[in-house]
Amino acid sequence: MHTLTKKIQKLRTNLNLKRTLSLVWHVAPGLTMLALVMIVLESAVFFASLYLLKLLVDAVAQQSAHPDGGHLIKIYVIAAAVTAIVYAIVKGISTYITELHAAKVGEYIDDHIHARAVELDLGFYESPAYFDILKRAKDAGPDKPNAIVINLVEILKNAMTLIAIGSVLISIDWFLLPLLALFVLPTLFVRISFADKMHLWRMKQTPLERKSTYLSGLLTGDTSAKEIRGLGLGNYLRKLYVSIRVNLLNERMNLSKESTKREIITTIFATLGFFACVAYIALGTVNGHRSVGNITLFLVAFPQSFNTMQALSAGISKLYQNNIFVTSIFELFDLKGNLKEPENPLQIPANAKMDLEINDLNFTYPHADEPTLTDINLQIPSGKIVAVIGLNGAGKTTLIKLLCRLYDPSSGNITIGGTDIKKFRSEDYRKQISTVFQDFGKYNVTAADNIKFGNIDGAHNEEEMIDAAKNSGAHDFINKFPDGYETMMGRVFEDGHEVSIGQWQKLAIARSFYSPARFLILDEATSALDAMAEKELFESFRERIGNRAALIITHRLSAVKHADFIYVLSNGKIQQSGTHEQLIDMDGDYAKLFKNKHAEAVA
Repeated sequence: MHTLTKKIQKLRTNLNLKRTLSLVWHVAPGLTMLALVMIVLESAVFFASLYLLKLLVDAVAQQSAHPDGGHLIKIYVIAAAVTAIVYAIVKGISTYITELHAAKVGEYIDDHIHARAVELDLGFYESPAYFDILKRAKDAGPDKPNAIVINLVEILKNAMTLIAIGSVLISIDWFLLPLLALFVLPTLFVRISFADKMHLWRMKQTPLERKSTYLSGLLTGDTSAKEIRGLGLGNYLRKLYVSIRVNLLNERMNLSKESTKREIITTIFATLGFFACVAYIALGTVNGHRSVGNITLFLVAFPQSFNTMQALSAGISKLYQNNIFVTSIFELFDLKGNLKEPENPLQIPANAKMDLEINDLNFTYPHADEPTLTDINLQIPSGKIVAVIGLNGAGKTTLIKLLCRLYDPSSGNITIGGTDIKKFRSEDYRKQISTVFQDFGKYNVTAADNIKFGNIDGAHNEEEMIDAAKNSGAHDFINKFPDGYETMMGRVFEDGHEVSIGQWQKLAIARSFYSPARFLILDEATSALDAMAEKELFESFRERIGNRAALIITHRLSAVKHADFIYVLSNGKIQQSGTHEQLIDMDGDYAKLFKNKHAEAVA
């Protein structure tokens, strides 16, 4: 009994129909009601046509006993024909409404998957478990929600049809309908059991599915195309991809094979039951227990009821299987971000000079045991240029993530204008920070859009956009394109123009300059620029950024020596700080990095 209870509870949990139906209703309540009305109407018309057929058969059988039998036959034939035409019209309209409804649900789900992906903070994108959830959610939508809507409609149609036909069968013999259900139910249980096993298998194999998707992206994408060909990795990666796909295919086919065997057995059982019922009614007719009209109606209605019940069984099992997929969507929707937004957020003061400060900050990643940053104190005064120097693994990238509020500190705080940034809406605060990441985005859109992304919510000003491009050095190459700023960047789409990595980086810098943010963060933002372009940028950097403050993270002396103040980050701690001249005179990492270069520059 306990095992049965657990199975029923599992069935209810996986089916989760209440939430799915609530979602479907929320997306399009009007269409949902219309779809239900059409289902009822379609079933009513079908029942009417079935009843008219019975009357027609009885009228033909009794024609000799009634003088006006011929007239009745004509009426029933005309009525049956009209009903058949009405049924075809209603069914066509019902199908269209169902498709429209399903499409709206699908689009809604698709949009909300992307919305949820955008809303979740960066920490999720550094977690393999999140990518497993996202993969299953994307596999489920938008096709699976569409399928659920169609499943529900088909189930309701078949249920209404079964009620109509069942009432006819019950009038012949009440025993027939429950007997049919008894024969059909085993097939339903087999299908639901298969759906459960497939769900468990999908959960287990999602990491492998993602790995195969990753390998496919490497083989077919443009990002690694040069290196794969240069290193001759194509065949190796392809074989690795094929081995994963073959393994997944074999496991899935083994599950399907076992389910098919069981379904064949239950289908044979149902078919034998069907013909046992036929024999039962046929013998009753021979013995004179039933009329010719009843046997005729039985021969029409019983196969139809059997097929309808089979279709109902298949529909329920498909609904169950599809809804298991949709639970993956709900799993994504239910994820909660780690960054807490304030209940009563403060407004960031406009047109006020404010410093950005880090105070006694410590940070440990959620998946790590050791801290990445320890006791960090750093100040970026309004209108000043500050630099951070550090070797690889020093914690510079983590520092940027915290300054952008992509993570919150484990302890300590970050303030802007003396106020903890947690007291502002994260979206408002991030508009005060414009970052050129080391792994900056290369957007395959127009050159103008690449720059406008720096202030996507603001009113577009073409003159300011061109000024930002001039200040970054991007204007010179953009201006040479036939379509100028309307030229498509990259070769992913038609009429696109590929540019060098240095030119892409100039676009990223222009994007930052175009932003109205008060603080600019440049993370190795000149790593792809040639020496001349970098020299030109930093020699007039203060003029290029206006009255804004800037944090420069770099290994290059040409960028560091123009900073007002410099911090040296090592092993997650600030080891030294001061001006360029002060740090050169100290015995530390900074002097080791730049002393010779400084001497050459002075000479």
